[in-house]
Amino acid sequence: MTVGERLRECRFRQGLSQEKVAELLGVSRQAVTKWESGKSLPSSENLLALASLYGVSLDELAGAGAKEKQDRTILHKNLTLLAIICQAAALNICIQPMPPSEYGLPAAVILAVKLIPLAACSIWMAFNLNYEKDLAQRRKNNRIELCYCLLQAVIAWAGFRFQLGMAGTLAVLGVCLVYIFVINPKYMRRTLFRQTPRH
Repeated sequence: MTVGERLRECRFRQGLSQEKVAELLGVSRQAVTKWESGKSLPSSENLLALASLYGVSLDELAGAGAKEKQDRTILHKNLTLLAIICQAAALNICIQPMPPSEYGLPAAVILAVKLIPLAACSIWMAFNLNYEKDLAQRRKNNRIELCYCLLQAVIAWAGFRFQLGMAGTLAVLGVCLVYIFVINPKYMRRTLFRQTPRH
């Protein structure tokens, strides 16, 4: 959104006409029209007066906060995607057979080495759900992600129990890809990759 579009939106929210804004600021109506159409920018003094008149911060009016918000959104998407990928990798480790006893480690230690990263990644995934501000959507996302994690746990258990090897790994990867590319954007309102516009 351009500065002009933000100025027009703020004016509409306050229920003011261009004439009224011009009168309150001591400028011509044509000047306000030019600001809102993007033909010119208000001076820093007028920008401060507009922010005060519309009851918004200067950053919000000038758009400085938009870049920061976009950066946060990209960071949240990357953290969410990274957590899902790390969990899939941890599940793959769990599928692999226990190493021979010649390593000299008790089975409980080996099991902990397999399960602790999985638990950590799952907690990380759950934490990332908090980025959703809509509480109803967040509750829905919690249920979907719980079902996803349970499905992946069943696949990992079956892969380990029946020594499925590569087939187990492919099953974990397949479910992970469906979760990222289909479930997240369609049902969870989390598009983890940039959408290319269709022409």
